[in-house]
Amino acid sequence: MKKEKKNTILVGIDYTKSSENALQYALMLASKCPSKILLLHVFDFPIVHTYSGLYTLDYKTIKESNAQKLEQVKKTALKALPNVEVETLNTSDSVKTVVKDLDKKGKINYVVLGLETKSKISKFIYGTTGVSIANKINCPVIIVPESYKKHQLKHVVVTVDNRENIKKRSIQMAFNFSEKFKATNELIHIKTEDEFLMVYERNPERDNKKWNVKTMESKTFQDGITNYCKKTPSDLIVLFSKSHSPIYNFFNETNTKLISFQSKIPVMSIHEK
Repeated sequence: MKKEKKNTILVGIDYTKSSENALQYALMLASKCPSKILLLHVFDFPIVHTYSGLYTLDYKTIKESNAQKLEQVKKTALKALPNVEVETLNTSDSVKTVVKDLDKKGKINYVVLGLETKSKISKFIYGTTGVSIANKINCPVIIVPESYKKHQLKHVVVTVDNRENIKKRSIQMAFNFSEKFKATNELIHIKTEDEFLMVYERNPERDNKKWNVKTMESKTFQDGITNYCKKTPSDLIVLFSKSHSPIYNFFNETNTKLISFQSKIPVMSIHEK
């Protein structure tokens, strides 16, 4: 019998409560399907200013110190789930650079990152690492709110836009995830007020009937999906992100960002090519 290939789940570790929570979520996933956990920590290499000028601290010492802390996190993971395979990656490169490189080489299947509670102004200015890389890589990114402690995966809500033809590849990625981790799923379209004013030359909704999409009306997309998940027991929201121009990204918050900051449950972003 052919041995099932393990998934590799990358978890961003920065020693905050949100990254600890993200690790617990990743361990829950690994308990449901053969998976390897890759702990990624990106450390800063500080430059210290003194009256005598600038000098840098010893790079080797800083790296070894961070590697030791990462090993402690690994021990914690193994204590929680003894049979899981855990690897560590300790680097001073940027998170985006490392994750994009691992994704390009096919070395990771999923990325799990924690989301800290932040003020509205910091959300607008800084966003989060998870949201910023969600539409830059091919593998799905799961953003776990710091306050989410349930750590279960039974039902997945996959959001689609019936104004466009549903892409089979994207839906299949969401369905494959649900199947791997033993969860049910459903497709839902949030019909907002602006749709009632639109006239279509063609009818994508008719073409999408084969997907059995539920429709819910709401003033805004984020309110609609949030309210739906409150009424329907749900453990994960799947969004399909698209690449936008730098100007669009600066002046407009994407649905991924809006939902991630508003949602009480984890959000998975799958990048549509």
